[in-house]
Amino acid sequence: MMNGLPNGTVRAASQADTLVNDMRGALVKAAEPVAAPDDASEIERAVSYRITTVLMVLLLGLVFVTSAAPDLGPSLAGVIQSHL
Repeated sequence: MMNGLPNGTVRAASQADTLVNDMRGALVKAAEPVAAPDDASEIERAVSYRITTVLMVLLLGLVFVTSAAPDLGPSLAGVIQSHL
């Protein structure tokens, strides 16, 4: 044990450099632009997925806002009355 750490958790500098280089390579590969789909059905599917995602986010937002409304209503009414 070195400095209170088990030997298995201490990495050599060369191992850390290899790990960092591998992670950088993965980031560069992931950041490469994706080719535009050529098939019309792929484009339609991608647009449909985006529209569906936006609608689901709006629905979830609406559910959260309406579930919080009964809790906020009385306190907002009190704040408004105190300012009148």
